[in-house]
Amino acid sequence: MIHTKIRYILLAFSLIAPSLYSFIPSEPFPAGEITSAPGEYQPNPNRSNITRDIDVVMSNLEGIDADVNFVGHTGDNFMQFYVPAADGYINSIDFHFSDLAEYSGGGLQVQIFESNYDWPEINTSEIADDPDYSFLGYYEEEDWVVDIEGSNWIFGGINETEDAIADKIYDPLGEQVWPSNGFGELSLEPNDEDEGWFNFDLLASNGTAYEFTRDVPFIVVVKLTGFPSGQYCDHTYDPTDYLMGFYSARRFIEPQPCLKFYDLCCTRGGCIAGWFIRSYIWDWDVNVTLTGDRGPVISNWTQLDVTLDHGPRTVTADIFDDNPAGGTFGVASAQLLYSIDGSEYVAAAMTENDTAWIADIPGQTSGHVDYYFSATDINDLTTTTPPFGYDIFVPGAPTLVVFNGGEVSGYPYAYYFGVGDYSTYQAADFPHDVWATQIQAALATEYSTIYEFSDPFDGPDDDNRDVIRAWLAEGDKNYFLAGDEMFGFWTGWEDQDYVVGDFEYDVLGINHIYNNISESSDSDTDIEAVAGNILTGGLYSAHNALGDTLVYNPVYEVGGLNGLDGFDPINAAEVNMTLLDGSIAIGLNREVAGDKIVFMGFDPISINARPYTWWGFDSLSPQTQSLLWFGILDELVDIDDVASVPSDFKLPQNYPNPFNPTTTIPFELPKTTDITIGIYDVRGRSMWTLEESAKPAGNYSLEWNGVNQNGKELPSGVYLISFSTPEFRAVQKAVLIR
Repeated sequence: MIHTKIRYILLAFSLIAPSLYSFIPSEPFPAGEITSAPGEYQPNPNRSNITRDIDVVMSNLEGIDADVNFVGHTGDNFMQFYVPAADGYINSIDFHFSDLAEYSGGGLQVQIFESNYDWPEINTSEIADDPDYSFLGYYEEEDWVVDIEGSNWIFGGINETEDAIADKIYDPLGEQVWPSNGFGELSLEPNDEDEGWFNFDLLASNGTAYEFTRDVPFIVVVKLTGFPSGQYCDHTYDPTDYLMGFYSARRFIEPQPCLKFYDLCCTRGGCIAGWFIRSYIWDWDVNVTLTGDRGPVISNWTQLDVTLDHGPRTVTADIFDDNPAGGTFGVASAQLLYSIDGSEYVAAAMTENDTAWIADIPGQTSGHVDYYFSATDINDLTTTTPPFGYDIFVPGAPTLVVFNGGEVSGYPYAYYFGVGDYSTYQAADFPHDVWATQIQAALATEYSTIYEFSDPFDGPDDDNRDVIRAWLAEGDKNYFLAGDEMFGFWTGWEDQDYVVGDFEYDVLGINHIYNNISESSDSDTDIEAVAGNILTGGLYSAHNALGDTLVYNPVYEVGGLNGLDGFDPINAAEVNMTLLDGSIAIGLNREVAGDKIVFMGFDPISINARPYTWWGFDSLSPQTQSLLWFGILDELVDIDDVASVPSDFKLPQNYPNPFNPTTTIPFELPKTTDITIGIYDVRGRSMWTLEESAKPAGNYSLEWNGVNQNGKELPSGVYLISFSTPEFRAVQKAVLIR
């Protein structure tokens, strides 16, 4: 068996593998494409003063706040899928913008299409945002001219999903139905708030409204216009000056109503184009007049969060019926439907209580609960809400890892303790539970160690401070707090002093905070570990031995913000991280009354180096080293010391990357199988191929010296490494520099 140890160094091109399908990279979405939206989120003020009468507003965001800024660039198309509950026609559409271009001239083009979307063999909510399977494809003319319409369809990764039809064209758009040809236009001029509602009047724009039929879906498509195209490609301008973004919110429903068409967008992962299914829903209000009856209206329903309570939970919803076209109306019945751990849904009748309808979800000892509401009127028309879900949490480990407002799996959350595909050690094996909302007092008492990582878009929960202070008072606890933009949410992004009695002084050990000391919003900030410190001394020695400079850049690493905070410590001897010149502390570790506490005014997973090395999830990263200091682990076990057959097929990133003259290609086989390894250029042409039959299970690597099958040296450029077996396919990107 050939076994090659994968080093702790990762290169900028290698964070996530590219896709095999049409050679679109598997991290296609631009860094910073999805950010926190500014301001407060309120209903559309245009509803009361638009030029056309409306009966109802069609929206896929009922019940949730749109608080995400989802941006695009000239040439990008956004689509949203709607299913009308009654016959009617569209008067106008209100678009809620969270980001406007910095210059005049921007705008959008509006079209409405019949729907070829969704498809019975595809579960769109399962593949939404997946860099491979959510990619539908695009129409391509010569010289990489891409469009939403055409004759030469380029297939996407969706055709490789388990139940997909291999040769089916998964084009979501049917015939254009409004206007009859061309498009409507709307100007988007900048304003001081860099946001706002913009009303598009169909009749004023093109002389006609759009008539729809109950239960027959339609798609609204918007194309951004007016500025240089080629987002993140070679350019002589700042692309952020021309970005335009919609207020949005993430929601997994079937089908996912929103897709984005990228118009040849070049990112750090490569160039992408085409339709991608997204889990984010744009805040567009379609203002309509109804000409037929609809089912009951369900609104203001209860949305339950994760709970420690094992008892029944009461839910309510406002339900009423009307008939805009005239005639009889009234609610005949309403039901709550719930499912435990994916079992069949159980119906419970709801009872009317004043304006609300009410029912209980029975208590459960543990597990996951999904639920939704359904109501039927006296004309036998039924309305259902999207499903919602919550977990009944049962503590089961001595350590709790908290992601305030963030996901609990996937990238980057799964990487905080080296559990990603590139990990060379087993820090992830320590017993721990994961939590993603406010820390409750009853929850904290179950643990001896709490790690709290703040979401840069939401900030830490204010109430957690009181819970943590009381929990630490029990003694012999370990507490780790870290996050980008953390103090900005607490102080309104102002420097601030702290004194005895303040959580920051008593627990964290600081008496002054310096907000947002980063170099800029999207550049590296030079930082340094402290030599000899129990958490960061090893990092100091290792990176200095390489001759590199530590830098902090969460925009690059996790697509977040860049709000590095510094502070004055009560005890300078406790500092473990500083700015490069040592002028301002950014991290510390301390022992107080038997408790061990670590505080970092930044996101530790976003530590890298110049030249590029990703230290943020390395075994020497401060959060990983804290596992040793807290006594959670006795040692970090290197994978080389663990004799085991791989559990899965894998194609880790080749290394080094970029390379000259050779690079190592590792791969893993959990069983004996046939393998094929191929090298392709970015146009999909085969350069080099290796085939082996009945390769035994194990960890392998091979070297490629940048030549084609005939031994001829290939020029500098990007090449794609394809690894396939009868059961598995994966691709990595290799960058050859001559």
